[in-house]
Amino acid sequence: MTQATDDSPRSAVSEEGGELHRTQLELRQLKDTLIALRSRLEELEAGRQRAVQEAVAAGQDEIRQLRATAQALRDDLQNLQAEKERAVQAAVAAGHDEARQLHDTIAALRAQLEVAVAKSVADLDQARRAFEDELRQLRDTISVLRTQLEQQHHG
Repeated sequence: MTQATDDSPRSAVSEEGGELHRTQLELRQLKDTLIALRSRLEELEAGRQRAVQEAVAAGQDEIRQLRATAQALRDDLQNLQAEKERAVQAAVAAGHDEARQLHDTIAALRAQLEVAVAKSVADLDQARRAFEDELRQLRDTISVLRTQLEQQHHG
């Protein structure tokens, strides 16, 4: 009867089978770990892509808001410039209107002055003629009276 020792081919096969089984278990665990790591990596990559897309969307939204704000400010500036131009044009028109009114007033006053001067000259001429007529009449009266006095003195 021979005793089986650990060095027997059967025990070597059994050891090899155990080793193979452990290697297969380890290999399966490594594959499971690899699958779990890949899954986690994919989740992280998806999360990173979502974060990038959200950041891009937020950046684009901020750009849209800034563009809208810039356009609104541009519009406000253009409206202010247009309002300023209208105010300047209104002031210029009012100035021209006032100048025209003043010119018209000056022309009317000049015409009134010319009429008044002409009337004054006519009144002065009339007064001078009346004065000259009265002076002539007085001279004539003096001459007549002198003649009468001389006749009464000589007579």
